[in-house]
Amino acid sequence: MMNYRLLITVLLVAGTGFVAPSCKSKDKPDRVINVEDDDKEMAAAMAKARTGLPAFWETFGNPTKGEEKFALKVRITDDKGAEHFWVNEIERKDGKVFGTINNDPDIVKNVRLGQRIKISEPDISDWLYMRKGKMIGNYTLRVLFKQMPAKEVEFYKKMLEEP
Repeated sequence: MMNYRLLITVLLVAGTGFVAPSCKSKDKPDRVINVEDDDKEMAAAMAKARTGLPAFWETFGNPTKGEEKFALKVRITDDKGAEHFWVNEIERKDGKVFGTINNDPDIVKNVRLGQRIKISEPDISDWLYMRKGKMIGNYTLRVLFKQMPAKEVEFYKKMLEEP
């Protein structure tokens, strides 16, 4: 079973502050939503995200005013299974991509919150950034709506540029 992390704080927006796909806190633990490996909607969402990856990299490399808080969702595997993590503090250097794991693992044990990792582009399953307060990307979130409480869905749809 493939696991997609969804935190009550997939994105926290408070005043002018913003925490990209957020870290686990003592007060609000991560909530993991499980999705079967063969889920067609999730596969389509990841395919859409990968198709849009060149545009993401273009914006990442040349952001305009109001484009910020870039993050990637990355598949990590080990002998325990596979899990998708949001990674922030993205850096592209010498043809390589690096980022920081931004949530605690639930299944895999080969990474930890705050760990800096090298990212292989084939392992990128989604991406997002903010443009003038609206979320761009995060296609896999939309698939998870059917498993979320209505109030959460409403909250996230208001954040998305394309609900």
